[in-house]
Order: sequence, then structure tokens, then C-alpha cells
Amino acid sequence: MKTRTTALLLLAGLASSAHASPTAELTVDDTEESKADKPQRRRHLRMALELTTILAVGNRWYWRDNGKPNEVDWQLEHDMNAVKTKMGAGGWRFDGNPFDINALGHPGFGGLTHYLARQNGYSIGETFLISNVVSGTWEVFIELAEYGSINDALSTAPAGIPIGEAAYQIVNNWRETTYEVRGGVGAENGSSFGVVSTRGELDRIPRTGDGTVMGGRKVGYAVAMTSDTAGVRSIDGSTEATLVGYYQNGANHSLHLGINTAFLYRNVKDRPDRAWDLMSKVTAGPTLDLELRRGDATVTVGADLSLDFAMLKSQAYETWRADHMTDKVRNVMQDKAQPYYYAMGATLDPRINVNYHGVNVGGTVAASLFGSIDGADRDQEMMTADTHMTDHDARAQAWVGYEYGNMSLVLDAALTSRGGSMGDARQQTTGQTAMLTVGYRR
Repeated sequence: MKTRTTALLLLAGLASSAHASPTAELTVDDTEESKADKPQRRRHLRMALELTTILAVGNRWYWRDNGKPNEVDWQLEHDMNAVKTKMGAGGWRFDGNPFDINALGHPGFGGLTHYLARQNGYSIGETFLISNVVSGTWEVFIELAEYGSINDALSTAPAGIPIGEAAYQIVNNWRETTYEVRGGVGAENGSSFGVVSTRGELDRIPRTGDGTVMGGRKVGYAVAMTSDTAGVRSIDGSTEATLVGYYQNGANHSLHLGINTAFLYRNVKDRPDRAWDLMSKVTAGPTLDLELRRGDATVTVGADLSLDFAMLKSQAYETWRADHMTDKVRNVMQDKAQPYYYAMGATLDPRINVNYHGVNVGGTVAASLFGSIDGADRDQEMMTADTHMTDHDARAQAWVGYEYGNMSLVLDAALTSRGGSMGDARQQTTGQTAMLTVGYRR
């Protein structure tokens, strides 16, 4: 599904549902439930009409110009034999679509269906089932002559949870959401750039007592863009939602343990000081946040551990390719200007921040390891090399800042490492970044 089509549908769904469902305020002591927490009547008819409209629009787009733009993907018959093939494991392959269609379009589609289902009164579990049914309908029937896409199944409904749940909770609790915009300048490997960013966080985990919480009590989003004289330099975005958790509050501490899911996107443009990079991943795993208070000082520590499904650039592919120029590789890499691959991985992300009279000092270390998912390529029978790939992505960041009212000034520095292997080929790059930004928060 095209990214532009998904974006328009997502914006339309957000706008219409926001008007249909007024926001309910949350009292200071958390004794009044927000709309997002109250049991709601399930609107089955409205849900069916909305999903039918989405699929009808998608079907019309797919068959534009009599389907000619999609002919290259038609590897099955245009009849029920294709459906029978997809009822077995052999009918599902990894597709070869461009990165942004797979990394943004399908997650955005999953986010839209999740958001609409939640606005229609369904639980998170029911919503996940609905998203999978809609995604499966697209794969099996609308894209009839194509193999079912394994990567779409792993990214559409799963990515829809952090995207759609964050949108749903923030739309229905927008007064309780904290928003921040920032702007500033920086340097990466000696090259200067400008940066603008925005983020939002909604944290409705109780600050008194102890207990359990369900269903998106803590969500957030973040988007950052850097630019230089050549134009857009990089785009990073993320959304996250905590699905279930345990909290404990004392006189001098607050603890939260939960299960978190997130979606992350990175598009780094090619520059003389560093090469282009692509990464998108859907993650799920445990999260920990601990706040310690003593006098005027507050220490916050936390960590996330996740399993990831990712689409990313192979750092070693160019080196490997120089020695294997005639080999035919997986479709998303063969003859592509920006090749990438599908992988499973894991990420660990510990962090700490100390606040004292408006001064913040802190740091974080994030490390991810990925391994390619081999086999089941849409062109598997034509491949002459299905070489295994691994990659790592690591970042160490430290900051110091000062808050005054709603304003803040932050200086931060980061060291990055990206590298990997493909067969006997190895490649690694490192980078250094520093930024000075000013922000406004409400």
C-alpha cells in the first residue's frame, strides 16, 4: 500500500473520530476514568463501514491502470487457486517492495485500523484481531495473484499497536498529554546541521498506592528532522505504548514495571561525512522505570529490553557485492539503489537522569543486534546466494540541560556505531554528534 494513501486515510480517520468522541478530562487524583478507560459500546456497524471503505479505496488504488504497476508481483493465478496456495505455508514469502512502502505504509495502515477499532469500543486484544483480519484480507484477496507477504503480517497489525494506541490515547486525553517542540544546531563528524523535533508523552500511571494497569496508560511519540545545505539530512520517528504494568509508590520512590511495544523509523540521507542508512523495527518486551526522590533531587533510572522485527540496511553488503557481482540475491537487495533486508533482533536500552533545581544531567546506552531471516524470498528459486547477514546498531548519549518554567536548554553529545557482516565480508562505521537545542514544553 502506498505511503501517501495510508497517510491520507490515517489523517481522515483521526479527524472524523476525534469529532465523534469528545475528550474526557482526568482528575488530579486519578479517581475519574478517562473515556479511553471506560467500558464502551462496541459499534459493529460503524466499524464494518469504515473498514469496507478503507479496503474499497485500497482496492481502487491497487487496480489503477488495470493493475499494471503491480504486474511484476503477480506470481500466482488470478483465481481461487491462489487463495488455496495461501492457505499453506508455501503461499507466503518475503516481498520486494520499496523500503518506505513496507516501513511506513503498512505500519501506518495497521495504526489506522487499530485507532478506528479502539474508537469503536473494542479492547486492545479485539483490536489486534481485527487488524490481522483486515491485513489478511488485503494479502489473500485484494493482492490475489501475489504471494502473501510475511513481512506485512509481521509489521502491519503489530506496528499498529504502538502507532494506533498512542494516537487513540492522546486524542482522548489530549489535555493530560505533555507536548514539547525543540530546535537548534549541531555537528556530525565535522559537518553542521539544523534540527527540529517534537514529542508527546501521556503518563496516566497512578502516582499513589500500588496495583496493576492495563491498556495504554503510558504512550508517547517523537519525531526529529535534521537538515543542511543539501536539504533534509535525516528523519527519525518513534511511537510506543505500555500494554500492561505494575506500579508501586512510596514516600521517596515510584516504580513501574510493564510490557512495552514500540515502532521506530530511521532514514539517513547520504552525505560525504557518512553513508546513507535505513532502519525500521517493531519491538515488544519488558520495561522498567524507577524514580528516587531525596530532598530537591530526583534520580530517574530505567531500561527497556525488547525482541525486534526489523527492516534495515546491511552494512557489509556493498563490500560483499564487490566479490560476488554475478550472484542473484534476495529481491529487496537485487539491483536496488538502497537495498535492505528483513531481520529478527534484540535491543537493550538502559538510561539515567538526575534533576536538581532545574538542572538535568543524564545518559543512555542503546544496543541492538540483528540477524537476517533467510529463505522464503519471493524469488527464492531464482537466487544463487542466500547469504546470512548480521548487523549491530549502538548509541551512547549524554546530556546536560537547564529548565526554567516551560523553557529548556540542552547540550547533548552522542557516539554511534553501525556495523555488520555478510558471509566473510565485514564493515563498521562510527560517528560523533553534538547538539545544542532550546525547547518549549506544555
